[in-house]
Amino acid sequence: MTRRTDPRQLGLFGTPTPAPAPVAGRVCPPARGRRKTTGSPSNPLVAKDVLADVRDGKFGLLDDTDRVMVIDPDGHCRFAGEEDIVVHLMSVGYVERSPARETISCLHGVVRKPVLPLRLTHRGRDKLQHWSNLTPFGGTS
Repeated sequence: MTRRTDPRQLGLFGTPTPAPAPVAGRVCPPARGRRKTTGSPSNPLVAKDVLADVRDGKFGLLDDTDRVMVIDPDGHCRFAGEEDIVVHLMSVGYVERSPARETISCLHGVVRKPVLPLRLTHRGRDKLQHWSNLTPFGGTS
């Protein structure tokens, strides 16, 4: 038995035309990702400093965008440079969101926006204590 081809699928010289290339489902280009930090997020000293800042209430999440913000004592907030580190510490369970009732209002530029503070989990407090007890390599004892 031979397989017959539909005459509508044959090209000019009787050869089958190739199938059309798949078309992307999205019309616009994909959204640009966040920039990588220039520092090394795997450095325990940086992570220790970030955990200490979270403990002191210096980081929060901006309203519904979940962007990490640095909260100043005078009620202003700005985007955090250590956003990737904070997000990683949240993903491994060292940092968590505070309850919604602790939402504060901060000035972001000239606009007042709600910011949800971040706090350490039990594991985060233990890790901060552990890293704080370590002495730097080559340091004095």
